Amino acid sequence: MTSERDAKGFIRQVLTNPSTSRTSTSTSPKKKIAFDFSREENTNVKHGKYGTFKERQNLAIDEKFEYKRDGNEPGLVIIFNHENFESPDLKPRRGSRRDVNEIITCKQRQGINISEDNILTDATTKEISDKLKQVADMDLKEYNFLIVYFLTHGDYFNKLHTKDGTVKAHDIWEHFRKCRSLENKPKMFVFQACKGDKFTTTGTSSEGIETPNIVPYSAFKTEHLAPDMLVVYSTLEGRFSYRNPLTGSWFIQELCKNINTYGKRDDVISLLTRTAKCVSGNYYHEGHLPYEKQMPIFISTLSKKFYLNRNKDRDHLLKTVENYQKTVEELEMIKHNLKTLLRDK
Repeated sequence: MTSERDAKGFIRQVLTNPSTSRTSTSTSPKKKIAFDFSREENTNVKHGKYGTFKERQNLAIDEKFEYKRDGNEPGLVIIFNHENFESPDLKPRRGSRRDVNEIITCKQRQGINISEDNILTDATTKEISDKLKQVADMDLKEYNFLIVYFLTHGDYFNKLHTKDGTVKAHDIWEHFRKCRSLENKPKMFVFQACKGDKFTTTGTSSEGIETPNIVPYSAFKTEHLAPDMLVVYSTLEGRFSYRNPLTGSWFIQELCKNINTYGKRDDVISLLTRTAKCVSGNYYHEGHLPYEKQMPIFISTLSKKFYLNRNKDRDHLLKTVENYQKTVEELEMIKHNLKTLLRDK
């Protein structure tokens, strides 16, 4: 049985390019930052209604290349956070509350509402299934997208631990494959969990270390995937995913930082690509192997660009392009009229 790996020791945060990462607290690329791992994370999630945001319909979007945003609710976010387990083989996931707090803060900054009812802590397998079925059966036409976060221990072949058992990753998104009110809308599923017990290292030698598939073949079965889905894993198949008991998991913290910084400008695929670069390049764990690393991945069946919100800058750019095209058309018309006049003379 594999559990999510605590990052014990030093975590290196390298600032190779200040414009692409905000994770470093030092301008020196060789500085190591030591954390006190003896202290328990005491941050409490304050439940309630997080925000009263509405979709800003007055701002334009490029419907040719972006998903439509006809609903009044920016998006629906559900968080499954697992910290304690009935199995004695699974250690408590210290630091996971920090991830939940960061997700809530991050979504608020993007103008996305999160309801107390959609944050479940230490849920059982049945409670998870019941919640997902309840949401999938709702009328979600007012929501412009769906994002589900699942924070837990994990194992090979998309196995995820709940409080009292296990589920497969595709069991989470299976409920929304045929959800009529979410048709032609992006549906994103984020899994913060280990996917095995192997290490990802920076060394050129992989002696004694197996190289498993990047993702299980089962993830590509047609019965598991559907259009307009984005499935995100914090690590490769067969590999550890790291979580700092004091500051939270590498992947979730870095994802939220990039969304906070670039979420109003970039689409989600660009944000995930930037996050993967930051996690794989800026962090390492000193274990019994040199430079244990982590590489997030994602699988996409999106057919258009997926933005978390409407944005004034994109609105201004689209209107500028539209005005430019109108000006070009008017100039072409004037040119045509002048040619006609000259020919008539």
